Amino acid sequence: MADSQNQIELKNPAVAAVLGFLIPGAGHFYQGRTFKGAIYCFCILSTFFCGMALGDWKTVYYQSWQGKRNLGYFAQVGVGLPALPALVQNSRFHKQAAPGNLARNDLDAGYFQSQPYQMDLPLEAAFEGTLLDRGNDGKTISGALEGTIRLKSIDGEFGPEVRGTFEGTLDGKPIEPLELADPIGIGLPLGGNQRRALECAVIRKEGGQRTDTGHIEGSIPRPFLNWFEMPLSESELDDINKELGKRYEFAVVFTWIAGLLNLLAIWDAFEGPAYGRGDEEEEKPSSDKEPSPATT
Repeated sequence: MADSQNQIELKNPAVAAVLGFLIPGAGHFYQGRTFKGAIYCFCILSTFFCGMALGDWKTVYYQSWQGKRNLGYFAQVGVGLPALPALVQNSRFHKQAAPGNLARNDLDAGYFQSQPYQMDLPLEAAFEGTLLDRGNDGKTISGALEGTIRLKSIDGEFGPEVRGTFEGTLDGKPIEPLELADPIGIGLPLGGNQRRALECAVIRKEGGQRTDTGHIEGSIPRPFLNWFEMPLSESELDDINKELGKRYEFAVVFTWIAGLLNLLAIWDAFEGPAYGRGDEEEEKPSSDKEPSPATT
C-alpha cells in the first residue's frame, strides 16, 4: 500500500505548523491543500470572532497581576495572531502603574483622581454624560449632556491646575459653555472599556468669586488601540457580566473552542492527515484465477 504522506506534499512541516498557528488554515494553503485550508480558516475564525462580537469585543484578554492569571487565555491564544495582541496590551496596561502612582484598587476601578502630570493633556474629546448644577440663580439644573469637552493644565497659585470648558447640548438643547475645573477625575488612558470615565466640577462666578456650583459626570471615547484586548479590571468585568449575563459566558467559550480547534489544524498541517491511510489507492482484486489442476 502507498503511504498517504507520499501522496500529499507536506513541504516543510515545521513552517506549515507555524503558519497554521499564526493564521488558521495558512499551513494548509502553504502545502497546496486549499480546500481543507479554507474550511479551517472559515470555521475557526468565524467561531472566534463570533465569540468576540457576542461578548462586546471584551472576551479575549490576558491579565497578570501578582501571580494571578486568567487561564482561559491559554485556550484562546491557540487561534494565533488574532489573540496575540492581548500579550502586548497586558504589558502596556500594567506599565501605567510603573511610577508607583497607582494602587491595586486604582487598577481595579480603572480610575484615578486629577494629577496633571499623569493626564494626557491638553485633551479634546466628545463627551456624553449628565450635569447637576445649581446655576447662577441657585435653581438646580440637571439633564443629559452631549458635546465637546476641552481640558488643559495651567500654572495655578498652588501649583498645576486643570481647567477646561464644555460646549454642547443639555437634553438636546444648546446651552452656554460650562467652565470646568478641579477636582477632576478621569479614567486610565488604557482600559478594557471602549469609553473612559470622566467627571469634573462646574465653576461659576458668585459675588466676584469663582465657586464650585456642581459637576458633570460621564465618559469620553478611548482610541481603538487603547481598549482592544486590553485587560479588564474587576469593576469592568463585573459591569459586563451584569450587562450581558450568560451571553458573556457563551461568548468566552466560543473563543476557547476556536483556539482548541486550531491545535488540531496545526497538527494536521505538521503530520498530514490525522487518521489512517484514507486517501491511498485501493488494491484491485486480481481477475486472473489460477487454473485448477487437471483431473485425470
